[in-house]
Amino acid sequence: MSDGQTITVISANPREQTRQFLRDLWSYRELFLTFLQRDLKVRYKQTALGIIWVILQPLVATGAYALIFGKIARMPTEGLPYILFYFAATVPWNAFTREVSGCAQSLESHAHLITKVYFPRLIVPAAVVSASFVDFMIGWALLNVAALAFGAWHWQLPALTPVLLLTQWLTSLGVGLFLAALNAQYRDVKYTLGFLLQIWMLATPVIYPLSGLPAWAEQLAFLNPMAAVIESYRACFRGTGFPTVLLLQSIAMGAIYFTFGLWFFRRRENRLVDIL
Repeated sequence: MSDGQTITVISANPREQTRQFLRDLWSYRELFLTFLQRDLKVRYKQTALGIIWVILQPLVATGAYALIFGKIARMPTEGLPYILFYFAATVPWNAFTREVSGCAQSLESHAHLITKVYFPRLIVPAAVVSASFVDFMIGWALLNVAALAFGAWHWQLPALTPVLLLTQWLTSLGVGLFLAALNAQYRDVKYTLGFLLQIWMLATPVIYPLSGLPAWAEQLAFLNPMAAVIESYRACFRGTGFPTVLLLQSIAMGAIYFTFGLWFFRRRENRLVDIL
C-alpha cells in the first residue's frame, strides 16, 4: 500500500475449517447442555397443567382423529384399531412439528445472545431439537402402553425406535437449520411455517394409510422421511415387518436434508450478527 501499511489475511482450507468447527462444538458442549436445560424448563412455564400437556396433546389429537376420520369418515386402517393407527402417527408427527418449528425460530429467539457473544450458532437449533426428544419419549411410552392394552405390542417397537428417531432427527434438524437461516433474515418464514407444516402433514400418512396413495405417490414416499417413520411404527403393531426398502431410502433422504441444511446454515452463519 502507498502509506507503507500491509494487510495480512489469514484463511484456512475447508478441511481445517471443518476441524475447527468440530473443536468449537466440543469446547462449547456445556453451553449446549445449558440451552437444552433452559428450553426444557421454560417450555411449559406459567402453564396450569405444565408437563401434563405433553400427555394431553397426542391423546386429544388421537381421539379426534379416531372419531372424525375413523368412526365418521371410515378411513381404512389396514386392520389396526383406530386408536393405535392414529396414535402411531400423532406421537412422532407432533414431535417433528415441534422440532422444525422450534428450530426455525431458535436464532430469532436467541438474537440477544448471538449478537453479543461468540459460540457455534449450531448449538442453538440443535438444543431445541434435542429438547423435543424428551416430549417424544413421554409420548412413546404412552404408545407402548396403548399397544399392550390392545394386545399389539411387538419387540420391533423398541428395537426399531432408535433408527426411526435418527431418521426423524436428521430430517427435522436439516429442514429446521435451513428455515432458521432464512428466518434470521426474512421474518416471513415464521408466519408461513404453520401453513407449510399443515401442507406437509397432508402429504404424510397421518390420517390415512400409505397404501391409500396412488402408486406413483407411494413410490415417491421416500422423499418424505416422516412417511416411512409413521408407516414403520404402524408396521410394528401389525407384526408384518417394517418397510425395509422405504426406510433405508428415507434414512438416506434424511441425511441429504441434514447435509444440505447444515451447508446452508454454515454459509450464512457469519452474517447472522448483522441480520438478526
